[in-house]
Amino acid sequence: MINLFQAMQAFVKVADAGSFAQAAEQLGVSTSVVTRHVSSLEKHLGIRLFQRTTRKVVLTETGAEYADGCRLLMTELEEVESRATTASKEVAGDLRIVALGSFSLFRLTPLFAEYQAKFPRVNLRVTLTEKRVDLLEGGFDVGIVTEHMIRSESLVVRRLINSHAVPVASAAYLAQAGHPKTPADLTRHRVITAPLDTSPQTWVFDNGEGGEDSIALDASFTVNSMIMQKQAALGAMGIALLPLEMVDDELRAGTLVRILEDHAVLNGDVAVSLVYPSREFVPRKIREFIDLAVGFFE
Repeated sequence: MINLFQAMQAFVKVADAGSFAQAAEQLGVSTSVVTRHVSSLEKHLGIRLFQRTTRKVVLTETGAEYADGCRLLMTELEEVESRATTASKEVAGDLRIVALGSFSLFRLTPLFAEYQAKFPRVNLRVTLTEKRVDLLEGGFDVGIVTEHMIRSESLVVRRLINSHAVPVASAAYLAQAGHPKTPADLTRHRVITAPLDTSPQTWVFDNGEGGEDSIALDASFTVNSMIMQKQAALGAMGIALLPLEMVDDELRAGTLVRILEDHAVLNGDVAVSLVYPSREFVPRKIREFIDLAVGFFE
């Protein structure tokens, strides 16, 4: 089967050089290879492109017209390749990011600001979600999500942070309902959680003796947003299990109180990862964001 581009390239080289041998030298192949390409092209087109003599090679009238068309086509192809190569190296255009909405408020804005300060010609197009997402179907370049949100196994996954979760409640709620002294006491309290498919409905605590205490909970309020879980806890609606970084300011201010500090939660950590489609041929604007994000969270 004819390789049309290679045949056209060989044909134009012969037309410009007026010699099969010189064309072969310029292409770095043997004369027989060039001759075979041109013969295949003539057979494919059903026309004679050259008049051959023992001394020189001359284009036929049809061959001269075809050579002009081939030159235009190859020039356009070179321009297309040049634009594609430049686009892959240039740090400009839109960068589409999907991110865990709850995570965005307390960790991502500084990262985005630093990236745009470094690359002002890149427009960040950020979508926040708490749901599972298909990076490719959604048209996203990068995801900053928890691992349960990833729908494709073909993605590259790089862990950014493992945020330790702690149980918290407002002082007003604790004044009304009392402080739980042991993990088992949680069964007598109002508990705020995410829906079953995104969060454990059984909280597992270290009992301090090398074992575990598993507490099955019947949540009084479920919502698929850690932001609203936090607001519900602040509103005295119950006890929530939230990433420490997310409630650190409120703990210092006293608007939220950490409970059961002597009992570490073993199954509530929030692992946030950077995901993207491939390790190969990554456009520079994406590669720069990946490198910055990994360094930002180290």
